[in-house]
Amino acid sequence: MKTVISHYLNFHSSGAEKANKWLHNAAAAWLIGAVLGQLIFAYYIASFYGTHALNNDFEKWNEILPHGYQKGKIFDNTIMLLHLLFAAIIMISAPFQFSPFIRSRFRTFHRWNGRLYVFAAFLLSIGGVVIVLRKGTVTGLVGDIGISINALLIMIFAFFAVMRARQKQFKEHSRWALRLYLAVCGVWFFRILLMLWLMAFGPLGIDLEYFRGPLISILGFAQYLLPLSILEFYFSSRQSERSGPKLIMIAALLFCTLVTLGGIFAASTGMWIPRLASLSY
Repeated sequence: MKTVISHYLNFHSSGAEKANKWLHNAAAAWLIGAVLGQLIFAYYIASFYGTHALNNDFEKWNEILPHGYQKGKIFDNTIMLLHLLFAAIIMISAPFQFSPFIRSRFRTFHRWNGRLYVFAAFLLSIGGVVIVLRKGTVTGLVGDIGISINALLIMIFAFFAVMRARQKQFKEHSRWALRLYLAVCGVWFFRILLMLWLMAFGPLGIDLEYFRGPLISILGFAQYLLPLSILEFYFSSRQSERSGPKLIMIAALLFCTLVTLGGIFAASTGMWIPRLASLSY
């Protein structure tokens, strides 16, 4: 009997270890796809808005961002410019923070790049709230509330990520850093999910003329609440001693990877690449 129990426990442990390995690989696959998509988005931001800024053609911003540029309003225009700049910075710096090679071999760079990321994310969220208060969002009151909550979460996650690092609680630091990363990506998630929906279902649930509708309202909150919820399930399944929750999470992550890649393709071909192609350098 003791031999049978020992054999079962060894088999169970081996299954859980294999599931953990596949869980890690599934999470890494999603992250790689997401990072590539965000680098495309960062290049789009820098190229589109940067080119028009260098050409002193700021009015072109308003083709994408209603009231993004307002002639004579130096404060509002400066906030918008810094908001776009910090958005590009955090998407470029984020991949370095997730590299185990950099974390182990270049710890000083990891710390300073992390400080840059947190600083940029914090200012990005403050700038977002200022823009909401002064201009509002294109999606109306629901969008204003959704963006404001997102900004608040970014600031909270940034605070705890820094505090846990200072306390040398690196496991908890890593968790808060991941929460921060997903919250910062909220605006990016909104774009890729919206474009994937339009590619698959057309304007169902959306009033394109006024940019309102049930789907817009749902995405206004789902853009950060959904990824953050999935992340918490990931943490829970990783800690579980059973293989079942891990396998469910693996399937969920693979599905999320397909959705993310589909959204990146839809946003790139339907929005970012055509706008870049229209630039005159």
